[in-house]
Amino acid sequence: MNTTWTSSRDAGMGMAFTGVTYYDGIGFLTHDKAGLKSAKELDGATVCIQAGTDTELNVADYFKANNMKYTPVTFDRSDESAKALESGRCDTLASDQSQLYALRIKLSNPTEWIVLPEVISKEPLGPVVRRGDDEWFSIVRWTLFAMLNAEEMGINSQNVDEKAANPCNA
Repeated sequence: MNTTWTSSRDAGMGMAFTGVTYYDGIGFLTHDKAGLKSAKELDGATVCIQAGTDTELNVADYFKANNMKYTPVTFDRSDESAKALESGRCDTLASDQSQLYALRIKLSNPTEWIVLPEVISKEPLGPVVRRGDDEWFSIVRWTLFAMLNAEEMGINSQNVDEKAANPCNA
């Protein structure tokens, strides 16, 4: 499983995080007709949010810190949030930026939707295993290290055989 590494997940849910593969962050998707250029212009907006996620808390903190008001509209699944946004039920959708871009592609006219530039959180994502399975933890962690090293060395699916045949040139 790949999920956001949080203190509550790390401490109390029986999970062991093996490392970070990607840093994501919460952003906002909105219709370009709204003419918004910044999340700071969202005062008074209705915000589609997936229920029970870190996004709910981070959005609340962001609006409070910027002395702005908003109305959260929560949904159980991200695709429900996207449908509500597209139908006009919400002014914007808040989620991890990687998810916003994936959801945008599925909208009827994806080019009419923009992701605002602000990233309001830092979400470390990475593989997680069941706590107590030390052997599996080590396998996953060292696989992650190998992937990171391969990326730093420019090794990819197109050149892995060549690099393996000539390890001194890797």
